[in-house]
Formats: sequence, structure tokens, C-alpha cells
Amino acid sequence: MKLRNMYLLNTVICLLFALGLLLMTPVMLSLFGMDNLPDARTLGQLLAVELVVGGMITLLARDVTDEKAQSAINYSNMVAGVLGLVVALNATLTGVFGWFGWVIVAVYLIVAVGFAYFQFFAPPEQLV
Repeated sequence: MKLRNMYLLNTVICLLFALGLLLMTPVMLSLFGMDNLPDARTLGQLLAVELVVGGMITLLARDVTDEKAQSAINYSNMVAGVLGLVVALNATLTGVFGWFGWVIVAVYLIVAVGFAYFQFFAPPEQLV
């Protein structure tokens, strides 16, 4: 896999979840096992806004070849993936999230491992 494809995968994941949280907030909340309350809906929609930011950054940077820029994007997404993995795993194991929590755990694991690979292990030809 090339870095460009990792950026596009991240874009798709972010924007799909963002659309779901913005346009079908009650459905997404129910998948997480959360009550459809005004405060939860608002928090879900604010989360969607941040997902749009993350998705748009990787979409617009998919062809960037500057090593410093790539490193900044990769490292930031890797750290976010690790933090998200910890939070989602905790929420799933303690019963805060329903079964869909495992999907979120898997998504964060893929993001964290994928960006860590490109940050530390990928051969140079995969970075273009």
C-alpha cells in the first residue's frame, strides 16, 4: 500500500462516520448503545465536524511529497489513532459502547498501525 492510499482510506473512514453522525445522529447513537438525548446528539454532531477536518486534511494532502509535511500528518494521525483505540477499547470493555464499539476499536487499530507503519517502517518508494 502507498501512503496516498492510506490517506484516502482515512478520508473515507472519517467522512463516512461524519456523514452518519451529522445526518443520522439518532441511528449512530443507537449503534453505540447511547440514548438519543439532545446533549448526546449535539456532542455527536460536534465530533462529526472534527472528523470532517481529519478527513479533509488527508484528502487534500494525498499527493504531498514534502517529507516534513508527511511526517507531521502521519505522526498526528498515529497519535490520534492510539488515543482513540485506548478510549474506544475502554468504553467497549466497560459496557459504555454496545457491540458497535468493537467496530470503532478495529477502525482505530487500523488507523494507528497504518500511520505508524508509514511514519517509521515504510520504504521510501511507498511514501510517494
